[in-house]
Amino acid sequence: MKDTITAIATPLGYSAIGIIRISGPQAIGIAKKIFLPIREKDLEKVPSHTLHYGRIYYNDEFIDEVLLAVYKGPNSYTGEDMVEIFTHGSPIILEEVLKIIINEGARIAEKGEFTKRAFLNGKIDLLQAESINEIIRAESKTSLRIALSKLEGDTSKRIRELKDRVEFLRVQLEASIDFPEDVEEKEKSEWIRILEEIKKEVEELLLKGEKGDLIKEGYKVILVGKPNVGKSSLFNSLMREDRAIVTPIPGTTRDYIEGEIYLSGYLIKIYDTAGLSIPRDILDKLGMEKTKKILEKSNIILFVLDGSLEITEEEKNLFQGIMSYENKKVLLVINKIDLPLKIDLSFFPENIERVYVSAKNNIGIDRLEEKLKEYIIAEESIDGLFLNIYHKEELKKINNLIDESIKTLKNFNAIDILGSFLYDIERSLGNMLGEEVSLDIVDKIFENFCVGK
Repeated sequence: MKDTITAIATPLGYSAIGIIRISGPQAIGIAKKIFLPIREKDLEKVPSHTLHYGRIYYNDEFIDEVLLAVYKGPNSYTGEDMVEIFTHGSPIILEEVLKIIINEGARIAEKGEFTKRAFLNGKIDLLQAESINEIIRAESKTSLRIALSKLEGDTSKRIRELKDRVEFLRVQLEASIDFPEDVEEKEKSEWIRILEEIKKEVEELLLKGEKGDLIKEGYKVILVGKPNVGKSSLFNSLMREDRAIVTPIPGTTRDYIEGEIYLSGYLIKIYDTAGLSIPRDILDKLGMEKTKKILEKSNIILFVLDGSLEITEEEKNLFQGIMSYENKKVLLVINKIDLPLKIDLSFFPENIERVYVSAKNNIGIDRLEEKLKEYIIAEESIDGLFLNIYHKEELKKINNLIDESIKTLKNFNAIDILGSFLYDIERSLGNMLGEEVSLDIVDKIFENFCVGK
């Protein structure tokens, strides 16, 4: 990291302000060459974390009137000397200033390289580094809350505490290696108890990681029912716009349509799907196959019925098929209540909630949204956690190693083997924090960042 990097840190486009970042050993030196302060001063001698007003000049040409912030390492975001230049938000000005900085010896930063340098310089751990990208990309208040908690170090603290407990247990075990015959059953039982507690916490982290995936991706709500019960009209009502084509002809929707809404800060993805029935042709068949795939990934199923008609055997069979899916919230949505009701709901279990709507006249939609929010708020009682694939694999590996450790203690007296297991657990927990992680893993994590972050 001997070179100096630079990038535009704000989206390209017309705005009030644009920001260019510079970080590295030449950051302040390059700034001195192109920045003329209104009051004469030496940028290399000014205090860190100070803001200065002046102009950018290059080859005697006035470029822009700017503010320039100086941050001196190691007390900066990257841990290096840093400069941020606040220009007017013209893409032409930003590109011109960036080109000048590169001419003076800096290079364009790679994706996420500023944050990567912060990690490599020990300013943040790997989990905190990830959270910065998650904050930028948060699509709901809940996602933002989880990402901010991770940035504050809550997840890192929990991983470190687990690592400390494993290290303490390993030290105890290693002290017993020379005299394994003196290890009493009571002592082994205590070690098993500690390992089981650690395993419980690891499994809880994995569960929270699954919950985090759900929150990050949004709750998936799928509209299911036979053709012409009003699924597309209901979709349009929830979306507050005419997204799906609505006609009296059964089977208008041959493929699925996806839309997003926010309810009290929660991201919800809604899918209007092809009606499930006996396919009339190859297009019907393909549409229904897609519906089944979305069903498997959904969290909430809105089983839509036409309240003006009697329930059919086809709908009864369809409902029974839906109930075979595990971990799905199912809501009965009785549509077309603006017409005389003929439907008999005695077939359906009483514990399945029902909501009566008229999608056409926008009646009962607010009640349906309340039901969706109730479900999501109940789900939110389990805190989510954002973990990438690498971290999940490390936790699964730790879980398996704990199982092997417990098995060893119960069936053998091989304290030396157990010590090896604990060392591997300790190292995996350290890897999650980025203590010994390979640069290949680090590169993969940061390649999803913005260039200027």
